[in-house]
Amino acid sequence: MEFARIIVQEHNSAFFNMALDEAISEAVIEKLSPPTLRIYKWDKPSVSIGYFQKIGDINLDHCAERDYPLVRRPTGGRAILHESELTYSFSSRYDSLSFKGRLLEDYSIISKALLSGLKLIGVDAMNSLSRERGNGHKNPACFKAVSYGEVTVEGKKVIGSAQKRYSNGLLQQGSILLNFNAEELHKVLRCGDEEDFSDIGSIREYAPEITFDKLKSSLKEAFETELGIKLIADKPSKHEMKCAKELNIKKYSSNEWNSLR
Repeated sequence: MEFARIIVQEHNSAFFNMALDEAISEAVIEKLSPPTLRIYKWDKPSVSIGYFQKIGDINLDHCAERDYPLVRRPTGGRAILHESELTYSFSSRYDSLSFKGRLLEDYSIISKALLSGLKLIGVDAMNSLSRERGNGHKNPACFKAVSYGEVTVEGKKVIGSAQKRYSNGLLQQGSILLNFNAEELHKVLRCGDEEDFSDIGSIREYAPEITFDKLKSSLKEAFETELGIKLIADKPSKHEMKCAKELNIKKYSSNEWNSLR
């Protein structure tokens, strides 16, 4: 049996959350750290946008009024309002665990673990087995895109995930919605109306009593079972924390990075 780390953290800033995910992934890729599942929260409601996304998709005035930090992720995908959710990241080399460096297969491996985690708490979720669907209009909300390996319940997307691909490994970040506020997301984004988000769901629609801790525990069990690993509770290394602090200041907190596009 192979071993990996699980790092569970409470609240960090939007900028430090992204910095630490990147620092951990870089350490994993460089073989300084083992494959790592990180589960965390945000210190306040925050908006993250995908690496390739245009900042013009976001209503910056509304974010400023509501004091929402805005950060650009290292991974792709579209905008997310991080408010009531469990956020995860998973970092691995392609020569570790079951990963082979094939995009759809790698997504599928992690997606099966997420799916199993929801089923353990009684949520009858399923995987999308088709590529991204759309009607020609690219909605800036991450949860509006349903792509291969994504997790849905009764046709509603409840987990949004995206990857950063390295030459020899991956970082996948994802948001698992405990609650969903369509009205507020509509105000954050420059698009449509609230009805545009009718196909986005949340876990508490199907498991009203679920807590962060219960969901965390089910995900740990599911990742261990689906990937055939033992997750060892740990903290970020000194090297990872040093790199994360530097990335926080020089990259993720900078207007140059967050206004990249």
